[in-house]
Amino acid sequence: MSYTSEDIRLASELFFHLLNNRILPLSDTLASQYGENNELREIVKTMAEEAGLHIFSTRENLHLVSEKENSIFATTYTQMKEKYNKLLRKKHFYLANIIISVYLAEIDRESNFSFRIEDAAISYYKLEELVSETLDSWKKRNEEENFSEDFAIAIDEIHHLWTVEMSHSKMNKEGTLSLSSSNRLGFINEALKPLEQEKLIINLQNEYKIIPEKELYERLDYLYHGGDRYTEIMDLIKDTREERDHA
Repeated sequence: MSYTSEDIRLASELFFHLLNNRILPLSDTLASQYGENNELREIVKTMAEEAGLHIFSTRENLHLVSEKENSIFATTYTQMKEKYNKLLRKKHFYLANIIISVYLAEIDRESNFSFRIEDAAISYYKLEELVSETLDSWKKRNEEENFSEDFAIAIDEIHHLWTVEMSHSKMNKEGTLSLSSSNRLGFINEALKPLEQEKLIINLQNEYKIIPEKELYERLDYLYHGGDRYTEIMDLIKDTREERDHA
């Protein structure tokens, strides 16, 4: 297939527009052409593949995400530490991933996001409670079986970081909660920054509340539902919730 110089110009413009924004509404002039112009679409897909990126389109948006492997845009622990300097050690990185996973387990409605998004809002306090319950349950399981080895989760180290090294949040002189990364609510705020910067959540920091965006549900639906590791982690977290409900 041969491409005109105009096809290449428009495709390059769209690719770098996507690279800067990660998500574009299909109402965007350039994004709308992705579905309408076969030549432009093929060029953009090729550019993305060469960079280890993946493009997918939903009914409302065009997404650009990193491939899990062999991507120049994939995020390693070292890169995350440079971008989010509160992730002091790998155990902080692992804890942040668990916090995100617990949050996703709580808001994930398995492809059905026709409900009001506002109804899926979760407070920092609720998320702190859910993370504590999850880590306590996993710690107990690790004392009874090879949980850490079976599921590749360094639970003893992560549990100690959350329960011993991190304090509960306290009111400061202005009467507001301190969100230092050395306390639990502050670290929750830090852990969710990647989702916030990708515009997948609304982080109402002054109200200590997190609201998922519809784009987050699109990502879950197209990238994670049905994935082995995602399903495994979600099942582990939901098992903890069932233990709590039957207690």
